[in-house]
Amino acid sequence: MKTKKLFITLGLSILAMSITACTFNFSYSSSHYQKEDNMVSRMISADYGRHIQDRVTFLYGTALMPINPSDCGVSNFVIGDQVEIHYTGYCYEEESYPSRFTLKKDQITKIDIFPATIVEYELNPVPGDAENLDIVPVEGFEGYTMITAEYVINEDKTYVTKEAFLETASAGTKLYGVNPSAFNSLNVIAFYSYNPRPEAVK
Repeated sequence: MKTKKLFITLGLSILAMSITACTFNFSYSSSHYQKEDNMVSRMISADYGRHIQDRVTFLYGTALMPINPSDCGVSNFVIGDQVEIHYTGYCYEEESYPSRFTLKKDQITKIDIFPATIVEYELNPVPGDAENLDIVPVEGFEGYTMITAEYVINEDKTYVTKEAFLETASAGTKLYGVNPSAFNSLNVIAFYSYNPRPEAVK
């Protein structure tokens, strides 16, 4: 059963004109596959402790990763990246959580990545309340930030709640917020305690 094309409701086709996408083409031998090109598009998301206790599992939507970041010329995927996988033949997905794709490597013809925006933040004392810290964009960033992130992800894939992080952090601590490529406004859906993609920080 062919997977249905998945579309981003916020209009990926419009955003693709303003967001730089990385495209990776693959050579393949597929005489036993259909020649029709299919595509599945999903955002990289995070499972906080449900799949592996006390660890973050990075997912392709709600599925385990069907590809490696190295296949796309990047060292890692970041939450909020939109990844389109173009393939020939058939692609099956288990009805489980997390689900699994049965997508063979020689079926993949192209991968497009629409990278998330990484914004650097700093913890500063709240004016008039020095005991509490506020998450403030670094100087030079302009724009309103909506923060829906509930957790802060560490480099070893452990995580803490945002509130717990703020309770133990000191002023001047850096945080790195992720804004999905599909969002027109700045909506931080995840925080990292380290810089997950240094070259992309704004």
